[in-house]
Amino acid sequence: MENPISALKAYITRYISLRIQEVRLEALERVVNVMGYLVYASIAFVIVFAMFCFSALGLAEFLSALFDSKTAGYLSIAGLMLLFLCIMFFFKKNIMRFLAGKFIWLLTKPRDDDDDDAPVKSDA
Repeated sequence: MENPISALKAYITRYISLRIQEVRLEALERVVNVMGYLVYASIAFVIVFAMFCFSALGLAEFLSALFDSKTAGYLSIAGLMLLFLCIMFFFKKNIMRFLAGKFIWLLTKPRDDDDDDAPVKSDA
């Protein structure tokens, strides 16, 4: 017959070990989720940037034909990009707050939120 104190000690030790392992796995899961999101966001950024560049070049060519001057077409697009940059500069704090909030949400969201894409069952 096994000593109840040593059995309880072994049970508690195993429980603590399993809890530590669970916390490690949860932390790893969050890091992997954040890394996946960052990779996805960087790929999306590259694609959107390429689309923006080609759209700007196409619009510059269109405006060049409209103004009958390549210089005027390309300078007008440069002016639009400068305007866009100024708007981004003025809203820098709001953009940074949004991105920081999104990052914090990714790190702190409950595990149940991972099933957002699952269909909702109706009670009917």
